[in-house]
Amino acid sequence: MALSAQPVNGWKRWKGWIGFVLGVGLLVAAGMTIASSPGSFDDLLTSLRDAPMWAVVTIIVAPVVSWVLVGSCLRMLLLRHGRVGHIEMLMLVGSAWLLNHLPMRPGLVGRLGYHKVVNNIRIRDAVEATLWSVGFNALSNAMIIALCFVVPDGTSATRLIMVLVAPAAVIGLLGIAAGTRSRPAGLLLGGLSMRYADTLVWLVRYAAVFAAIGIEMTPVQIAMVTAVSQFAQLIPLTGGGVGFREWGVGLAAKQSGQLMQAAIGADLINRIIETIWVIPIGFYSTWWVARSFQRHAGDQEAIEASSPKDQPIRHRHNEHESGDSAEQDPPEG
Repeated sequence: MALSAQPVNGWKRWKGWIGFVLGVGLLVAAGMTIASSPGSFDDLLTSLRDAPMWAVVTIIVAPVVSWVLVGSCLRMLLLRHGRVGHIEMLMLVGSAWLLNHLPMRPGLVGRLGYHKVVNNIRIRDAVEATLWSVGFNALSNAMIIALCFVVPDGTSATRLIMVLVAPAAVIGLLGIAAGTRSRPAGLLLGGLSMRYADTLVWLVRYAAVFAAIGIEMTPVQIAMVTAVSQFAQLIPLTGGGVGFREWGVGLAAKQSGQLMQAAIGADLINRIIETIWVIPIGFYSTWWVARSFQRHAGDQEAIEASSPKDQPIRHRHNEHESGDSAEQDPPEG
C-alpha cells in the first residue's frame, strides 16, 4: 500500500505546481493584455482617479467583509461537530486565505488538521462543513441571478438592494426559529445566510469596480459575472482562482457585450486590493494559528506527563474489586 501511494502523491505534487505556474502565467498574461493595449492602462488610471467615493470605499473594504462572513459561515457549520471560537475561526480562514495561493493549497489541509488536533473535530466533519459552504455558495449565486431576472428593468438602486438583501434576513430569521427546535438545522440556515451575504458582497464589489472604471452593466449581467468569478475560485489548480478568475470575468463580460480587456482590468483591480489585504491578514493569522497549535500541544504534553503521578497505586490483592481493574477503567481521551 505504501509503495502504491508514492506515485499518487508525486502526481498530486506535480499537479499542484503545474496549476500554480499556469495560474500565475494567466495572471501575467492578463496584466500584459491591459498594458499592451494602446491607451488602456492610462484610461484605467484616469477612470480610477475620477471614480465615485462609494465605489472606492466598497472596493477597499469588501475583501475584509468577505473574510469575516466566510469565517462566520464555516464556524456555524463546524459548531454542529465541536467548539470553535469566533477569533479562532477568523484566524484559520485568514491563514488559509494566504496559504491557499501556494502550490498544493496547504491552507485547507492545515485548517482541517488544526480542527482535528485542537478542536477535536474529525477531518471528515470538517470536510463536510467545507462542502456545505461550497454548496451554499452555488445556491446563493443561483438565488441572486434569479432575483435579478425577476426585478423589472428600471428598478431603482434602493429597491434592488432591498430585494437582494431580503433573502439573507429571511434565512437568518428562519435559522433563529429553527434553532429553538433543532440546533443543527438552525446552524445550517445561519451558515447559508452568511454565505448569501458574502455572495451579495461580491456582487456589490463588481458593481463598484465596474462603476469605477466606467463600465455600464445591468444587475443581471453583474450577477452573471459574479457567478463566473465564484466558480473560477473553486478551480482546484490555483488558490483564489488566480489567473482563471480574471479571464473568466473578461469572457463573461464579453458575452454581455462589454469590452473583455476593460473587464479583465476591473478584476485585476480587485486582485490587487485583495493582495494588499491578504498579506498582513494572512501572515498575522498564520502566526496566531501556529502559536495556538503549539500552546495546545504543550498543554497536552503537560497532561500526559502528569497523568502517571495522579493515578492511584494499584495492588494485586484488590484488582478483583469493582472499578479497580484495568479492564473497567476507560482510556483517557
